[in-house]
Amino acid sequence: MIEAPGIELVAESAPNWSFAGPLADRIQSTLHHIQERQSRNRQDRPDVTPARIQVVTAPPDHVGLGVGTQLSLAVVRIVLRLAGLADPSLESLAELSGRGRRSGIGLHGFLHGGLIVDGGRREEDHPPPLVAHVPFPEDWSILIVQPPGPRGRHGPDELQAFSDLPPLPDRVTERLCRLVLLGILPAVVERDLAVFGAAVNELQLRVGAAFAPVQGSVYASPQSAAIIADLGRLGLFGAGQSSWGPTLYAFGSMAEPERDLVVSRLRERFGLHPAAVTWTRAANQGAVLNCSGERDVDVDCSGGKDNGVTHAF
Repeated sequence: MIEAPGIELVAESAPNWSFAGPLADRIQSTLHHIQERQSRNRQDRPDVTPARIQVVTAPPDHVGLGVGTQLSLAVVRIVLRLAGLADPSLESLAELSGRGRRSGIGLHGFLHGGLIVDGGRREEDHPPPLVAHVPFPEDWSILIVQPPGPRGRHGPDELQAFSDLPPLPDRVTERLCRLVLLGILPAVVERDLAVFGAAVNELQLRVGAAFAPVQGSVYASPQSAAIIADLGRLGLFGAGQSSWGPTLYAFGSMAEPERDLVVSRLRERFGLHPAAVTWTRAANQGAVLNCSGERDVDVDCSGGKDNGVTHAF
């Protein structure tokens, strides 16, 4: 989970529902899902009450930052709080938001922040369990690169892509698990950036190869592959693509002048927009809920993520 780019919502009770700001249509869709789920269990959950919800800040959706998941979870939490209801459990968050069907990373990250490993989906009615949660080193900077290109697969297109992918051979799954449990996690605990980066690099290559039949290559575009190669030459570790892309990432422990040079080099060499290359760091706490009064609630997901850098596998 990363600090930025993040999502911030502000809401207040109102006579009627209204939505404003970027991705306002996504809020309305989530609300319809909440109300539909509540209608099935009306005896257990009182109705949510009308509110005005404004998205103050949000990155674009479908670029590999998990925006849809975090926005949906934030809407669930904020409307329940305005209705005077208790904060939902993990299972209620998943049910009311319609999230967590494939991965539990967004759910657990929203609640806890940090580095998350889930155990995969085993039961249809329950989100994947949290099997590891560790703080990410705050002195490791995280580079986010958003090259131009089509947005990542989502909705029916994503479902079709997953159905078209051949099953991973057991030996590949076993290697990925070994990389996570004996490579990435111990390296984070021991703060060994080089070992961490090497494990992430291999994991990305193997997962990218598995996605290649529908993605066309290990990465979403030839430019993404060129940027990934350049990140290693610039002294960064663990470069990879988040989900279907186009967002890329890498890790470093550089001083600010060195970080500035990396940004300048990438912008110039690849003709990237100034806002397309930024540094951030890990968010080791979940989404923050602030109540300024009985009618006003503010949810900030920039400390939770909505912003996860992950690649499903």
